[in-house]
Amino acid sequence: MEEVALALAWLKKPENERSALPLDEDLPGMGQFYCLHCDRYFANVAVRDEHFKTKRHKKRLKTMAGPAPHTQLDADLAAGMGMPDNGPKLMSM
Repeated sequence: MEEVALALAWLKKPENERSALPLDEDLPGMGQFYCLHCDRYFANVAVRDEHFKTKRHKKRLKTMAGPAPHTQLDADLAAGMGMPDNGPKLMSM
């Protein structure tokens, strides 16, 4: 979760203020042209910018802007490990 938040903060900076991504010879374009939303690397800026216009990328943006994924609390409640629900309290006479 932290990695995504850091990557989003990096993307929100103006392009001239961003530090370069680390060079990686095994990735296309030496790892410099990355789409965070689609988790893809591109050979150059032109290909990356063309990707930003595609239907697949726009659909991914829309999906990521939607509701947040499940939390640990959701998982605990689904597994029956959440707060106990003992039903309504009965009055004792």
